[in-house]
Amino acid sequence: MRQPHSELATSTSDAAASIGPSAEPPEADSGTPSPRAVVARRVLRGAVLLGILADPLLRNEPWGLGLLVWMAAFAALAVGLARQGGRPFSRESGVWLGVAVLFAAGLSWRDAGMLHAFDVLAMLAALVLLAMSIAARPVPGLAPARVRDLIRAAFGTGLDVATGVVPLAIRDAELHTALRPSSDGRVRRVGRALLITAPILLVFTLLLTRADPVFGSFFTFPDVEVDVLLSHVVIAGFFAWVTAGWLRRSLLAHSGVGGEAGTPAAPFPLTLGATDVAIALGALNLLFSAFVIVQIGWLFGGEALVLRTTGLSYAEYARRGFFELTVVAGLLLPVLLAAQALIPDSDFRTLRIFRRLAAPLVLLLGAMMLSAGARMRLYVEYYGISVDRLYATAFMLWLATVFVWLAVTVLRSRPRAFATGLVVSGFAVLFTLNVLNPDALVARANLARGESVVRTGAAGADLRYVARLGGDAVPVLVSALTAPNVDVDAAPAAERCAAANILLERWTGERRARMARSWTQWNLARFRAARAVRAHEAELRQLACPASTSTGRAPDPAPALPPRSAGPPEATP
Repeated sequence: MRQPHSELATSTSDAAASIGPSAEPPEADSGTPSPRAVVARRVLRGAVLLGILADPLLRNEPWGLGLLVWMAAFAALAVGLARQGGRPFSRESGVWLGVAVLFAAGLSWRDAGMLHAFDVLAMLAALVLLAMSIAARPVPGLAPARVRDLIRAAFGTGLDVATGVVPLAIRDAELHTALRPSSDGRVRRVGRALLITAPILLVFTLLLTRADPVFGSFFTFPDVEVDVLLSHVVIAGFFAWVTAGWLRRSLLAHSGVGGEAGTPAAPFPLTLGATDVAIALGALNLLFSAFVIVQIGWLFGGEALVLRTTGLSYAEYARRGFFELTVVAGLLLPVLLAAQALIPDSDFRTLRIFRRLAAPLVLLLGAMMLSAGARMRLYVEYYGISVDRLYATAFMLWLATVFVWLAVTVLRSRPRAFATGLVVSGFAVLFTLNVLNPDALVARANLARGESVVRTGAAGADLRYVARLGGDAVPVLVSALTAPNVDVDAAPAAERCAAANILLERWTGERRARMARSWTQWNLARFRAARAVRAHEAELRQLACPASTSTGRAPDPAPALPPRSAGPPEATP
């Protein structure tokens, strides 16, 4: 098993050393493809097959089970080609391939638009790490990688995915040798004659069939819709293109070109000195210190201080701060990582100054994150929870974890361990979100607000908002609307009937039929949502009101329904 790998490595090195216009593979004259060309041709065939498979599985939106099936086929092809090509498929490679398939499965598990976007990004990130692990470019795995290596791996993989199919087909596959099946060129001459004859014969056949209906009855041409045919070609071609580029990056990467494992990275054109680091990080420390001092005032001064200094209510003040502080925390991380990367490893004095100034900066940022958490708590207390606020809170918690890891690794002269914690914690947080089921969590939190908000003057449950969440939230809302529930009964009648209207519009009738027209779109959460609505459709239709209510306009007085619980009927707003 070792001999084919050494031959492939030798062929790869020779190809990398002779990329000029006059370069020819050693076996080109004999018509025998090189080992590299054999792998390249397998890559092309596999990419074409995956592109054809992607057309029926991924052409309909929203994606569901079809993506999982396609990723499983992709995984089988990648493993098979890696083993046939002599590329080592390590345990780490298997882990990243499993992670990619796992997050692809998220699109057939949960029904939440933002979570689906994050799952797709996680799947693509896992594929980048898989390509890095197989090709050992720029490093052989995650453990020895630094953040700059991850950036280079992502950029290099993206570039090869976008353009790799061109050199794969033109140079790597040595297709010119496949066009020499015989020394006398007989097959080539016949093929060229057929290419010349076919369009001419087709044009004259079409004209003659139109000239004589009797003659035309012998020929039946399919009624092809050009736009539909073109859409099939575009979808299959796109997935074949990107798959071929990824496989070339993983299986046919030139060792020694673009960063061989173990080769020191080229130095950055810009470096930072002691003065640069001291002034920049010192100024940030002063700015963050001033901000933290102000935060102490509002945390302990209460609503009176906020109203006196800003003219804002406590709720408005909390609403304006959390997302800005999240952006600050997100920007500080690349600033610190970039500063550390631009300091030469031999400049111990500047590195010492960096660590001494970065440590208090991280502590001050921690205080700012506590302030952001307090703002979010007030924000949710007054306005309720939403998926945006939930994801922002999760992002802030992940950043807090990353900054703790930064202090433990980078600020203690162990920068190579930082990238591993960064990647693993990101995947862990996203997997936790999938398990927690964000849309259902938000629905339960909104429905539980009930009568407790009356005492604080905050907003009540927004049933319209809950009804527009993904399929995971639907069984929760249907159960609350159709069963005695004091929290929902406390909501205005217009809210209840509008929510029922939205549920019926989204999960019954033709719209729902279009969403589930193919098994490739099957999704567990959407299946459960449709089943819950169908099971209680009669009750929901009794609650439903005119369409104007679901759009936010006030309904007519007539359709206002009394609450199901005992008590006087509610006035319709």
